[in-house]
Amino acid sequence: MHTVPFLIRLVAATLLARQNKTLIAEVTYLRAEIAYLRDQLPTDKPLRFTDRWRTKLSRAAADVGWKRLAEIATVAKADTIRGWHRLLLKKQLGIRRAGPGRPQISQEVQQTVIRLATENRTWGQHRIAGELAKLCIALSPRTIAAILDHHGLKPEPERRTDSTWKTFIGEHLNDCVATDFFTVNVWGRLGKTSYDVLFAIHLQTRRVHIVGITEHAVEAFMVQTARNLTMAETGWLTQVGARYLIHDRDTKFCAAWSHTLASGGVETVVIPPHSPNLNAFAERWVRTVKHECIRRCWFIGRGGLERALNRYLVHYHEQRPHQGKGNRPLTDSAQAQPPPQISIADFRADRVRCVTANGGTIRHYHLAA
Repeated sequence: MHTVPFLIRLVAATLLARQNKTLIAEVTYLRAEIAYLRDQLPTDKPLRFTDRWRTKLSRAAADVGWKRLAEIATVAKADTIRGWHRLLLKKQLGIRRAGPGRPQISQEVQQTVIRLATENRTWGQHRIAGELAKLCIALSPRTIAAILDHHGLKPEPERRTDSTWKTFIGEHLNDCVATDFFTVNVWGRLGKTSYDVLFAIHLQTRRVHIVGITEHAVEAFMVQTARNLTMAETGWLTQVGARYLIHDRDTKFCAAWSHTLASGGVETVVIPPHSPNLNAFAERWVRTVKHECIRRCWFIGRGGLERALNRYLVHYHEQRPHQGKGNRPLTDSAQAQPPPQISIADFRADRVRCVTANGGTIRHYHLAA
């Protein structure tokens, strides 16, 4: 009589054992997959969960049990998932509420604080707070320190000494002049001769001055050019108000030349070796004059070279547009008002005139009256 129920229980137990074995194997495989995926994620970035995934995880964890969940949970702590489940039961999961505390400082005010700190590296948080008070912005020094720290700016003592070459140039554009040599081959009665051209460029106005042209840049030549540059009334460095003269480590820039400049109130700044990028203004002008003038002309004698360079300097200062100065000539960029514009509908191509110099290598276009 009891044979049939016994057989039924035996068959059911066998099926359940096979099913449990299959489930255990699936769980083991899924754990291995999860471990692999967790290993691929960056360890320094926490996982972010949307409200949809918080709901799924909290519902699935409730069926597992909180004690067992503490042993197997990997993506988040069991207490965190349990908190999500409590909010889910209260129908508050995903509802954001305003936290306590003061309102956040606006982005405009933060940008002003960052601007004052970056433009004035010697200002501390108290000095910035006083300057903001003049602008009708009331911020405590501690709040200003927090804003600077949030944007990665160092405190005032460290920020003062953490100066870069770009910062130095930006703060002293009007006081800095860069100088360098470039070589030009000139043809004469005795064949080809190489001349060294020494020039200087004022960083603020981009104006260039040919200091001297020589076959041999010896110490006597360099000392004389330094005297000419620093003369009381007619010296070019004196006229532009230069305080610093930037140059590379060429041996032509001798100690006597630097001493003569120092006696005239100009300090020489020597850039590190193999770093032409630190003298970028001078290097860029060498490329410009070679590309637009020197490589397009043949020079007969030193006089021909001087005339060509003087004509090019007139074009460079008065006619050539400069991208660093609003794509306008230097004479126009010094004026406050932009040049007058005409309507495109009234433009006539036959009014465009071309003026050439240096055998046609230099061209300047303007509108006829």
